[in-house]
Amino acid sequence: MTLLQLSYVLELSQHDSFSLAAKRLHISQPALSLQISKLEEELGMQLFKRSPNRITLTAEGEIFASQARELLQLADKLKDLPFELEKKPEGELRVGVISTLAPYWFTMFLTQFTQKYPDIRLTVKELKTEEIIAQLKNGQLDAGFISTPVSAPGMVFRPLFYEKFFLYVSGQHELYSSENIDLNAVDLKEMWYLQEGNCFQNQVDSVCVYAKEPGEYQNIVYLSNSIESLCRVVENSGGITFIPEMATLSVGPEKEQMIKEIAGTPPVREISLVTTRISKSDRLIEFLLDEALKVIPKRMLASPVEKTLDTGLRF
Repeated sequence: MTLLQLSYVLELSQHDSFSLAAKRLHISQPALSLQISKLEEELGMQLFKRSPNRITLTAEGEIFASQARELLQLADKLKDLPFELEKKPEGELRVGVISTLAPYWFTMFLTQFTQKYPDIRLTVKELKTEEIIAQLKNGQLDAGFISTPVSAPGMVFRPLFYEKFFLYVSGQHELYSSENIDLNAVDLKEMWYLQEGNCFQNQVDSVCVYAKEPGEYQNIVYLSNSIESLCRVVENSGGITFIPEMATLSVGPEKEQMIKEIAGTPPVREISLVTTRISKSDRLIEFLLDEALKVIPKRMLASPVEKTLDTGLRF
């Protein structure tokens, strides 16, 4: 068994096709098929189910692929050992960030990070939580920043900070003059929503009566994956939407009165770093965190007294 054979298994599992996997690996299809067959013979078990139209992992193959991925990640980490020992801030770092966080947090420190670490090539992707978890498992990302708790076997979570939820209220709304707002006083017809399945919306649903179909009480339904879009709708068309605390930091002085605290115990979400158990980019991630956490207000770094909201996400 070789590391090359392990990489062949992972590539084939991602593409479900010998021809596509062989093309990606720059080898012939017969050569790939031969290597997979030799590995299966050595192991004494079938890794793939073969059909005319598709190649899929067997149950045993799923377990093998998961462990093979960890072994290859460890091998990559060993290759980077000289760099780790010298602690040179250089290399490639690929991170995924949920869309309700990325535009408010990462834009605050990216310039400083690139100036301080010009030899680190950072790629940032705005993705949904399930996409971040999947790409971490497949080795397409080195780290993710998501709202937790999330149930995802094989992932390691590190809580970083905590965000309160606020309401963003139109200047024409009758509740605009209130300093804080009781959720029970909000008319469902006046609420604008993020798309269902978004972890932020899942958390909104868990703390109030809005866990209903958004269009049930509305004449106009505007579903979006962007908090910024919903804020523009509120500003121009009226109504109310929820926004996380980091989003409030980028609101201009002329619109700060539109931000309203929620009466009673404020809903809070936890933001965490997520990685695989074995990561070849641990040191680069620490460099990123050093800059990223500098822009977070100190009050948000402390663990809250209130229970943080569940995302409802299980993988």
